[in-house]
Parts: sequence; structure tokens; C-alpha cells
Amino acid sequence: MNVTVPVGGARRVVVHYHIFKNGGSTIEYILERAFPGRFATIHGGDPDAVLDAADLAAFLDQYPGIAAVSSHHLRYPKPVIRGTVLFDCCFLRDPLARLYSSYNHFRRSDPVPPYSRWARTYNAREFAKRLIDEAPHLASDVQVTQLANAGAFTRPANDEDLERASAVVREMAMPGLVEMFDESLVAAEHFLRPAFPGLRMEYIAQNIGPVAHAPHDAREYWENLWGRELYGLLRRMNEMDLELVRRARGEIERRLRQVPRAEERLRDLRARCERLAAAAEERAAEAAAQDGIGVGKRALRRAAGA
Repeated sequence: MNVTVPVGGARRVVVHYHIFKNGGSTIEYILERAFPGRFATIHGGDPDAVLDAADLAAFLDQYPGIAAVSSHHLRYPKPVIRGTVLFDCCFLRDPLARLYSSYNHFRRSDPVPPYSRWARTYNAREFAKRLIDEAPHLASDVQVTQLANAGAFTRPANDEDLERASAVVREMAMPGLVEMFDESLVAAEHFLRPAFPGLRMEYIAQNIGPVAHAPHDAREYWENLWGRELYGLLRRMNEMDLELVRRARGEIERRLRQVPRAEERLRDLRARCERLAAAAEERAAEAAAQDGIGVGKRALRRAAGA
């Protein structure tokens, strides 16, 4: 027998699991440029909502034209969908830099009770203490908990959680680190090219706070910010996250070693980012000039009318 089974080609979808304050706004910018008209952000109806594999599968079934998705609320494990290949992406970050970035975000963001009130009332040290006392789920191994336990904080993370989270990173189509942002994208462009031949991931950084990366002398910096005792406690509360970040760095470096001319590609990506930013600045200047001309003309008409 020689039988043709009536099935089409596989659908390919990039899925970004967006962890708060981990460069996700920039990843969304990249995906929206890469998949114009075919990118969507999805959310639950409540700030604390959780979307699971079934929710993602139902969304993709309802919107067959979507090729890239991002969500704060989406949690692993990713679904298995017949006829669809999911290219999952999640960026991690040094947990102490992430915590400080969260503090700065809450200070300048729309009210997110009670965290915005705390951030605007307290300095960084007192804010961290308040989180530890009243919201430990936001100060303790957040990233391991999100990858290993769908974000459900029922206890401090342990070694088994770390191993599950590490397995997610190893299996991820596009693992990323904020501290290795460009390197992560170079690896992604290369290894996603068979599925997405025209994929280009240059970007203009979005939603950047005062501290984008942990400084090189991180210990001295954090001790000065939080004090030695609080810094030590925060490190203990995030030892699983710190190890997960270390392992993610190793996985990204392993992939980069398999990318031909990786350094050249890294320089090219950064040059593309610079050109993109320059073009955006030029368009903004032209728009401002046109707006100024319009204001001047309106003033002249008002003066003539007077």
C-alpha cells in the first residue's frame, strides 16, 4: 500500500513565558516586529491569574493565524498540540538585580497595591524587608518556582524544584539571560532559522530601569544597598535562583559555541540595534519638527484672526 494521509504541514509558534522584570517588554518588541500582525499578548482576567497549557492550546486553536505569543500569566509546562511545534522562550535574571528592578518599577508604576505604596514609602532596604516579612513569594527563588511549580508558592524552593526548572531551561528552544541578552538572541536567531528563515531579532530596549544589570562587583554593591546582613539573607533565600541562572548561563554558552562565527554575529546584531535606534530617533525628530511647524501655523492663524 502507498497511502497519502491528509494532514498539512506543522504550524510553528514562538511562545514567550514572560517573567516580571526579566526583559520581557523588549522580547515582546522583538516578536511584534518579527511577526507583524501575527503576534499576540494574552492575559487572564485578574492580575494574579494563571494560564496553563490548556489555555494556550485553546487560544491557538481559536486564532490559527497567530505565530508568536507572550504572556505574564502563562506557566510551564508547555502544551503538546497535534500539528503544532512550540518554540518556547523564557529569560532569567540575577535574582538580586531582579528584586531591585522590581522595587524601582513599583516606585514609578501605576498603583499595584500594596507594593507600589511600599516602594514609594520605603527605601530599597526597607522595601526588601517588607517583602520578606509579608510577601516572601516575591523575594524567594521566584524564577525556580515559576518554571518548576507553575508559579505556585507553597514553600521555599528545594533541590528537586531546581532540577525541574533546570530541565525546562535545557529543553527550551530559546533560553535567555538578561545579563547575556545579546548573546541569547544570537543563539536564538541561529537555531530558530530552520523554522523561521527570515527571523531577525534586533531591538530597541524597552522599559529599562535604573539598574539593567548586576554590577561586576555585585557583592559590594548589594551590601552597600541592603546592608551585609540583609544581603546574606537574600542570597540564602535565592540560592536556587542563583544556581539556575548559573546553569542557564552555561547552556547559552554551550549553544553559542555551536554557532558559526558567533562573535561576528554578535557584532552584527549590535550594529543592527544601533541602526534601528538611530532610525527611530530620526523619525522622532522629524515628527517633533512637523509638530512644531503645525503649532507655528496654528499660532499664525490665531494671530491673523485677532
